[in-house]
Amino acid sequence: MSATLGDDELTWNNTTRIPGDQAVARIRELRDTEGRDLVVMGSPTLARTLIGEGLVDELRLMIEPVLLGGGKSIFPDDGALQTFELVSTVTSGTGVHVAVYRPVAEA
Repeated sequence: MSATLGDDELTWNNTTRIPGDQAVARIRELRDTEGRDLVVMGSPTLARTLIGEGLVDELRLMIEPVLLGGGKSIFPDDGALQTFELVSTVTSGTGVHVAVYRPVAEA
């Protein structure tokens, strides 16, 4: 998702630029097609939007052993309850804790 990059500036293989105002609709379309996983890295705004829209199948949270005292949150601020379950966890040799969560199916 980008409002600043042009298609001619994309340098990664298998990359498609999606204008920000089309992100939710295009990601819904992509989820309905066969293919590889969609991964969001380094975009808390997009992650927050996708979580709020119920478009996240898995959260992989990397918890660093460093306190910064601030920063952007990936969690929606609408107060809506979304329940996830821990499916795996591992701690690296440097102390980074990687926790994988999946949404709990609604009953």
